[in-house]
Amino acid sequence: MFVKVVNPKLKRNNQFRVQTMSAGIKEARSRGWDPQNCKFEQIRDELVTNKYKELDGRMNKRGKQFAMRAGL
Repeated sequence: MFVKVVNPKLKRNNQFRVQTMSAGIKEARSRGWDPQNCKFEQIRDELVTNKYKELDGRMNKRGKQFAMRAGL
């Protein structure tokens, strides 16, 4: 679960992302924000983790075969 924390009272540098709600509250306090002014929204895991097997070439067996032949 990932949480996006937004402080609407600030114009710039007003959002960050953490993994848990309690970590979001701690981070908001460490930045000097009042947690009651912040909005906490849960965001989907797919938007955060980049597990694109087809795009990075790790699952491409044919590419690995030619890489081994080339000595890479």
